[in-house]
Amino acid sequence: MRTELLASLAVLAGVALAFAVGMIALLYGNADFTHGALYLSLLVAGDVIVVVAYAALLVRRTILRPLDEAVQAVEAIADGDLERRVPAGASREFATLAVSVNRMTDRLLEERAHLLRAEKLASVGRLAAGIAHEIGNPLGAINGYAHLLRRSAASDDARAAVDGLEREAARIDRIVRGLLDYSRAHPRTATRVELNEAVQRTRELLAAQGVLNHVTVDLELTHDDLVVRADAHDLEQVFVNLMLNAVDAMDGAGHILARTTRLGRDELERGLARRATDPAHVERMREPSPRIARWLAATNARAMAKVVIADAGPGVPAELSERIFEPFVTTKDPGRGTGLGLAIVARVVENCAGTVWVDRAREGGAAFHVLLPLEDV
Repeated sequence: MRTELLASLAVLAGVALAFAVGMIALLYGNADFTHGALYLSLLVAGDVIVVVAYAALLVRRTILRPLDEAVQAVEAIADGDLERRVPAGASREFATLAVSVNRMTDRLLEERAHLLRAEKLASVGRLAAGIAHEIGNPLGAINGYAHLLRRSAASDDARAAVDGLEREAARIDRIVRGLLDYSRAHPRTATRVELNEAVQRTRELLAAQGVLNHVTVDLELTHDDLVVRADAHDLEQVFVNLMLNAVDAMDGAGHILARTTRLGRDELERGLARRATDPAHVERMREPSPRIARWLAATNARAMAKVVIADAGPGVPAELSERIFEPFVTTKDPGRGTGLGLAIVARVVENCAGTVWVDRAREGGAAFHVLLPLEDV
């Protein structure tokens, strides 16, 4: 802005000086010297008026009007209108200011939504624990009566009815166990776990169960030691859930990529590369996703491990990228999932002092990122 103002004023001063010199040369040959002083004074006054008027117009266009618009937008935001945004302005300084204020407003929206979700999830967790314990006992009784009915079932219809009863009771049992897993507040036995080995064991476990018969799982594991503190069973369950979700998303056939990398805190703080839609005069790196930003603000970890599970399925809609980790939120058809798998994943990862998020995979499907602080060696 300062350079633009100085350049504009320098051009104006040069034009004004050239105009004044030209008028003096013209008057020198034609004017009556008895009124020379008057002519010269009028010329200087006119020149000054032109300079001042142009300078005022320039200052208003480049400073005052963008400043007024920014102040109005900031006051509206302070009054609670978090949908308001500061216009970019014509100068580099005001464009940078607009990007900073708008980013701050976006963060406020994200934090408000995060607080609402956190309060809701805390309530769901307390409710889940109570419901799970209350349902467990009568559910056990239902299973016992179903076994008794099976012994006395004489017809095929009766046996089919008992089969349906046991099937639905087993489904309720899975939901109850999921609720109990979700409501667990802390890891049961936190130990040192090597992430590369955990990912490999998960693939071997699912392959032995026949889940991966028509699925190719490529492992891109770093050669670095990725030791984290977690419950080994819970952490493997995280990768099991993510891979099973990937298999379901691809209808049982396709390609899954599991990648592990070691990251430094500075790599995350630098954020993502600028987009093509960013103003050319704004030299700011785009910050990471809100989940990473919140996690970085809450942790002192300097080194971390990232595990990516990506598939070639339809992906997760952008509007569900945050809510997908809430209980009973799912993209699966009714009857194919309870919506607790990713909620349990998020809870386990958070219990391990990490974070998880989802974005679009290069293969076109969903890419789930698990970020965990590394254990000091």
